Amino acid sequence: MKRFFAFLLLLSFSTGFSQKIAKTNVLLIGTYHFNNPGFDQGKMKERNILDKENQEALEQITAKIIKKYNPSKVFVEYSFSEGKRLNELYSLYKNDKPFYQLDTIKKDFYKRFYSENEMFQFGFRLAKKSGNDSIYAIDYDEVPIRFDLIQSKLAESKTFNFSDYEAKIAELSDYTNSCLDSKKLEEVLLCLNSPKQYELNKGLYISFLNRISQSPDFFGPDLVAAWYKRNLIMYANIQNQVSETDKNIVIIVGAGHAAMMEDFIKNDERFRLIRIDQVL
Repeated sequence: MKRFFAFLLLLSFSTGFSQKIAKTNVLLIGTYHFNNPGFDQGKMKERNILDKENQEALEQITAKIIKKYNPSKVFVEYSFSEGKRLNELYSLYKNDKPFYQLDTIKKDFYKRFYSENEMFQFGFRLAKKSGNDSIYAIDYDEVPIRFDLIQSKLAESKTFNFSDYEAKIAELSDYTNSCLDSKKLEEVLLCLNSPKQYELNKGLYISFLNRISQSPDFFGPDLVAAWYKRNLIMYANIQNQVSETDKNIVIIVGAGHAAMMEDFIKNDERFRLIRIDQVL
């Protein structure tokens, strides 16, 4: 009888513990950079996010997200160390005040950045409509990733040459541009978050770049490890800003980062991955 009661007590403890661990729904959204800064390896097509059709689409997309997974936190690809600055801008936006003045910005790059970038157009909009007081920065770009050395390293390779690399980049760029050719913004996001897009993104690193491996520097594995390190740091910045009370969160990052984070989320016991096609 004592053993029976001990078993019941143990069961009640284990049941109570399991009930406390409620997984957070994580809506992962990989996107293109709305302001097209030209930082990607391939050349991306332009889409005017400021035109009426795309602005209406953003309103509809954010409304759908809120209806199904109203997020308590929205994470964007802004420098983690500059999170305070990001929230100063968001506070202005949230209170219907301009957070930038185009006439005071001299460089066209920054004019497009503040007026078009997805962090502001998509992230700020979603956070405000969700009633969030803050928005969360996650980016970390201080890991050296030596794309500039790929051509010289391939010249030493007995397996590949630079034209092979260009062909892989073209394959990824062509698919991404086919996504951007979609008329509706919803279709663009669905395409950028498709299994095919994620496979091409990760495949470039695992199937190709990792094989540029010669002693003593093992350039390819080192480059791939650096890419993983950057994404893992970004992911840690998400993990450490999520609390047990967060039922739903949204992550808005470039499609290349989303391809990586999909695997991280799947293997994180605290999180439940929600794909964009479950919402749109």
